[in-house]
Amino acid sequence: MENNKASCDRLLILAGWAGLAGALLVGVGEFTLQFSQEGGYDAIDYNYFARISHARLTAGHFFSVLAAPLYLVGYWHIGQMFARGGSKKAGWAITLIGGYSFVVGTAWLGGRIYLALTAHAIAETDSPEFAASLQALLTSFAEHNEPLINALRFAMLVVSAIWIALIARGKSLYPRWMAIFSPILLLGTIFLIYFKISPAIGVWLLPAAMNVTHSIIFALSIFIAIRNRQAA
Repeated sequence: MENNKASCDRLLILAGWAGLAGALLVGVGEFTLQFSQEGGYDAIDYNYFARISHARLTAGHFFSVLAAPLYLVGYWHIGQMFARGGSKKAGWAITLIGGYSFVVGTAWLGGRIYLALTAHAIAETDSPEFAASLQALLTSFAEHNEPLINALRFAMLVVSAIWIALIARGKSLYPRWMAIFSPILLLGTIFLIYFKISPAIGVWLLPAAMNVTHSIIFALSIFIAIRNRQAA
């Protein structure tokens, strides 16, 4: 029985490491794909992409998309931290919502390259007519791409509501202070840094905001899982 529990604990921690690896690898890829020192990430014309080389765009695209499935393993880990703490149904809900949302998020991420290459083509053309045609295409791409990230953010809001409520009530393996490290609060903090507190710092965080958020969450979750295992 003890051996079985030890195996389950090791699997839980390994899944956490997989999630952290996913957050870090996708973060590196997304940063490579989207970072511009001049910022402008909120520009509706996506002109910041035109300041990023084709080589960086290609490397960032493949690096981030190929690493993204690791998030599914990571959300199993998070779900189990709730399920094993007395919230089995909520734990599986978090696993399913989180996993589904990151599948949708990967579709969003895979579409960024087409926005970027179109923005490059607009910046490089000398024909106003061709630029206008490309701009219309870019707008259409954006209309089919941006709703996907909004769906991911909404899912993180739902996960965070469950997260805060259960951790605050002691219905998980997390200590109560972990409630403040919910996905939506961390994500909102990054946006606040970029738009209000310190754009000079935020410009480095925003391109991979979701991954920065989850790198913090997975790292803390692994630490807590290891500490719980040692205390058992």
